[in-house]
Amino acid sequence: MQRHASAVKAARQSVKKNERNRAARATFRSLIKKVREEAAKKYPSKEEAKKVLAPLLNETQKVLMKAASKNLIKKKTASRYVSRLSSLVN
Repeated sequence: MQRHASAVKAARQSVKKNERNRAARATFRSLIKKVREEAAKKYPSKEEAKKVLAPLLNETQKVLMKAASKNLIKKKTASRYVSRLSSLVN
């Protein structure tokens, strides 16, 4: 148990930060899974596949780079995810 007021406040803040970070991590992980699942599906034509996959990839890229900018994951890790997903989609 913390004794100082500053330690109590820091503990409160760390709990909030932990919840926020966990939610953000879950968001980008689920988006990555969604892109991989959609890429694994069979589409009748390439145009139809691009119509579905392009917006999903853009959204995932946006979320990953935002997570990297907030130091949730490393910048190069985010870039690696984006690179591998875009090569999978294309």
